[in-house]
Amino acid sequence: MARSPAKSKQQRQNLAAKPSQRLALTPAMRQSLRLMSWRNHQITRFVRDLAANNPFIEVDYPASVMRPPHDPRMEMAFSAAMAADRVEISLTAHIMNEIALLLPSGRHRAVALALVEHITPAGWLEAEAEETAASLGLTSAEYDHLIARLQHMEPAGLFARNLTECLALQLKDRGDYDSLMERLLPHLSLLLEGGGEALVKATGLPFDQVQTGLARLRQLDPKPGARFQHDDGDIFRPDVMITKADNRYDIVLNKANLPSVRVAEDVLGDAALKPLLQKARAEVSALNAALSSRASMLLALTGFVATKQAQYLQHGDELLQPLTMMMAASHLNCHASTITRLVKDKLILTPRGMVPLADFFSPAVMNSEGREVASRAISASIAAAIDGEEKTHPLSDPQLVAMIKDKYELRLTPRAIAKHRARLHIAKASERR
Repeated sequence: MARSPAKSKQQRQNLAAKPSQRLALTPAMRQSLRLMSWRNHQITRFVRDLAANNPFIEVDYPASVMRPPHDPRMEMAFSAAMAADRVEISLTAHIMNEIALLLPSGRHRAVALALVEHITPAGWLEAEAEETAASLGLTSAEYDHLIARLQHMEPAGLFARNLTECLALQLKDRGDYDSLMERLLPHLSLLLEGGGEALVKATGLPFDQVQTGLARLRQLDPKPGARFQHDDGDIFRPDVMITKADNRYDIVLNKANLPSVRVAEDVLGDAALKPLLQKARAEVSALNAALSSRASMLLALTGFVATKQAQYLQHGDELLQPLTMMMAASHLNCHASTITRLVKDKLILTPRGMVPLADFFSPAVMNSEGREVASRAISASIAAAIDGEEKTHPLSDPQLVAMIKDKYELRLTPRAIAKHRARLHIAKASERR
């Protein structure tokens, strides 16, 4: 059966050209966008690769931080089989991930992130960490409480302050900490000085029990941090630093771990090298322009959020104000995706400790008076109330509902409270008893 002319005409493809506008990103623009989302250690790797491919590019790298050696008196012969296989992540990256799980928000997380700088490659905590915590406002009792929480991270033994504590944490994790270990561990430093006989004398234990205890200890890992990949530690260093001076906040970029790049104009060669020199000039010019743009935007964004969240900087999460990335983009007259890139993974050192730049942002919840309340401020209030509750009479979700209503004039359901608890990794009242 023959097709009708009308139907055949409808089935024909329309090949008419239609004009449209499309934004084409140049390589320099794409590089600038990448650098917005990168942290300093990622930029360093990129620059290193750039210089490796062009002899006319010279780079000045920041000095690496040297770690103090361990006390040799606390060494003992451990079994070579005690160490687990190495894992594909750096120690600092692992610890920062664990802190995010153990302490999802609040002042103690800010201090914990600042303490990462004091973790040795073995996974132990340097003595200077307590001074850092004190400078950030933690009392000695609060510091001990924070360290006890951080020592719950895996693998057991991280954040130990000495060999004895490192081994005790592993024994407790295994359920193998008994009276023998309790008497033996405090005297391990005597092992190198007087051997097993010195331990017998100090502990009052029979020689065979001392030998049995030492055999058990040798199956532990005295350096739980050593199983992780090595890094230069740049991942925990802040991208921006906020300090308080009188009644204002000063904001500076952390350039201490950022490389500087230049063209080696004094390198003379034949004409065959001229294209490489021209390429180096173009790459260095584009890179420095992108770094300058990143620096100015990051400073402007940090200045804006610090002004908006001055009460948060001074008093903590419970006084956080509603703030979105769209609001920041509108203020800085840029696209919201630019703010997203700038915020990604950035760390800010504040007078309260180290916090992710993302912590300055929180969506709003409208209360009964028409006033907006930051969602994270509500979570912080719930966490603070639970932290201060009587352990024998934990606060129920309905009681937390009443507390939020009194504080914010905000009516939440017990289900909403449960969602806040879940985000904070806090169990329900019956499981906290």
